[in-house]
Amino acid sequence: MEGIENMPKCIACKEKWSWKQSMRSIVSFSRFIGCPHCGKKQMLTSMTRISILLLVFVPYVTMPYVIDEEVKSSAVAIGIAIYLFALVLMMPFLMDVREIPKHLQKYVQK
Repeated sequence: MEGIENMPKCIACKEKWSWKQSMRSIVSFSRFIGCPHCGKKQMLTSMTRISILLLVFVPYVTMPYVIDEEVKSSAVAIGIAIYLFALVLMMPFLMDVREIPKHLQKYVQK
């Protein structure tokens, strides 16, 4: 499977995470993510967090400028639902992790 190449990899044990494991770490909303294989705590890179934020919020900001008054609101709602569903399926492929900086180590729960 070619898509598996883009899945996140633990910085300690170098094991690739599955799509399901990656989704669990994303939806946990925790700042620090434990590797499902070795348990080492790590965090999402800044670029990953910015990418996900932009993919989620930019369509909502630009939508008033794109939507024509003649478009039915139900069509817009269906479009948003399809976009968000596709985004959720794609998120683990955008994910990249890094070590936790020393100044944040004190906040990591052991």
